[in-house]
Amino acid sequence: MSTKYRVLCGVPALECIGSGYITTQALSKKAHASRVEAFNCMRKHLLNEGWEQIGPREFRPPDGGYIRVLTKKSRYGGMLRQGKAGEDGGMSSSRFMPKKRTQGTVY
Repeated sequence: MSTKYRVLCGVPALECIGSGYITTQALSKKAHASRVEAFNCMRKHLLNEGWEQIGPREFRPPDGGYIRVLTKKSRYGGMLRQGKAGEDGGMSSSRFMPKKRTQGTVY
């Protein structure tokens, strides 16, 4: 993954199929190269947990409760941008932070 952006999917790190990246000192999550990859990771996680897919973005829980509708693939996930460069002055920083402060993605 050599892009400047990463996307968080919300799946627990042990079950996520993304690459590992430390976003802050307190948060270590796996991230994806695109929103579609993050969406597919969450979809796979829900299906593994026993949820039934009833539409392109709609999932019914195993206990028959409320239906969960995921955000559209083109908008899914929490976007992270590459942080400031390290002491060497290059763009090789592995630090990532929220792309926009208004997104409200909670993990």
